[in-house]
Amino acid sequence: MSKLSMFQTGPAYNSATSQNDPRVALDIAGHLLTDTAHDLRSPLAAARELTQLVADGVEGPVSSEQKQHLHAVVARCNDMQRLIDDMLHFECVRTGNPRIAKTWIPADRMPTLVQPLVESTRRSRSVGLQWIGFEPDLPPMFADTDKIKRLLVNLIDNAIRVTPESGQITVRTELAQTGDRMRLSVEDGGAGIDPQQWSRLARRGVTQQDGHGLGLSICRQIAALHFTRLEVESGQGQGSRFSVELPIGGPEAVVDSFARWREAILPPRQTATKMPSPAGQRIRPMRRHTAATPRQQTLPAEAAPPRYNRNVAMVGVSVTNSLPAEPSKSLDRFLQSHCEMHELIYQRNPDQWILLLDNNIGEAEQRIVAIDQARMQAGDMMLDNCPLQWSNPLSIAVGTPADRAKLQEAFVRGNLGIQRPLPRQAMPKPAAAATPATDMLLTNVAQQRLENEVKWLMQKFHQRQGRLRRHVESIRRSR
Repeated sequence: MSKLSMFQTGPAYNSATSQNDPRVALDIAGHLLTDTAHDLRSPLAAARELTQLVADGVEGPVSSEQKQHLHAVVARCNDMQRLIDDMLHFECVRTGNPRIAKTWIPADRMPTLVQPLVESTRRSRSVGLQWIGFEPDLPPMFADTDKIKRLLVNLIDNAIRVTPESGQITVRTELAQTGDRMRLSVEDGGAGIDPQQWSRLARRGVTQQDGHGLGLSICRQIAALHFTRLEVESGQGQGSRFSVELPIGGPEAVVDSFARWREAILPPRQTATKMPSPAGQRIRPMRRHTAATPRQQTLPAEAAPPRYNRNVAMVGVSVTNSLPAEPSKSLDRFLQSHCEMHELIYQRNPDQWILLLDNNIGEAEQRIVAIDQARMQAGDMMLDNCPLQWSNPLSIAVGTPADRAKLQEAFVRGNLGIQRPLPRQAMPKPAAAATPATDMLLTNVAQQRLENEVKWLMQKFHQRQGRLRRHVESIRRSR
């Protein structure tokens, strides 16, 4: 059975001009990188575990110096693992397939989830970390738990690097000005951001200390997946504060964040070219103004723009029979796995979802068929015996405050018109994710890259092993 992938559910698959669409090339490149990175995890984990066994003395006694070197190897393996994870996340977002699963999560869980992941780094620099505002009575926020956890870990790691030893880092929650969103902030105790670096801060690989990692770029992307932007506030000698805002006010706040985000990323309208002054008219000299040093900046995400800047397709889907809690969560995760960049899938109740798709009406109809076909191929007996009913897609304008109010009213009301199940016999057979030649090409290239990486890892491992043996021989001779 052919595997359903991003090639089938996205508009590039549905469009008649998909062969000339550069998004298809991005999908192929992302597919290759994702497969390769996934395959690298196993040999990397094996190398790390074997090294850890030697460091723990399972294979025999080791000296303190040897143990220090072995722990350094384990640390580098962990760094490579984080780099692979960063590559996977960055590529998924860049190709429009973010793999996000948002739900209402309690904010007070964040310290418990994040603190263990940054504790070793924090202790190595003797930096304090305090959590302010994470009370048990906080309202839940609409977010992906793993993505927000990753965002906080990256921001805290950056803060630890710029904060001097014995300094203090603060992670804070507070109500945003709109009242229906929560602001998450990470404040460091560093020297602040140099004014000359503000213009470079939004570039990929640029950090507060001119690093070349993907941490800050990934934070910007995670913010974009939650329909917000990463904000930076800093002053010379006053440290820096990185913040994002997440909805806390129910479906009204969720769709409001989505609509405001679509307004914010609209391309600027073209203005008419100013005509030159007529002959004889006095032209006043322009005054030069010295730009003030910025203290706050919004960092945009690196992602392709929406296909349709001014419209979204709203679709409703419901189940004919009530589902228990776990199958309902499973269906929610499945639907959100088909969510692309600049799209929203929201579960209004245990039996109904609303989808805001970056499609026109025709493409939305094809997306519906592809998603339902993928659900049938998933092999979940509970869901297979509970057909989905889809509404007719509605085209709704976005981009202005008036459009935002209409979208919010339609989204909250959830009255999407006729619901009809898709006839099973009328469904087309799923197209292959790629042609056999493309599959063979991807498989061969990925296999070759995997073999090269494994050879490199084994070579490094044998080099370390040879050094350890020489150390052991020198110790024995010294005795």
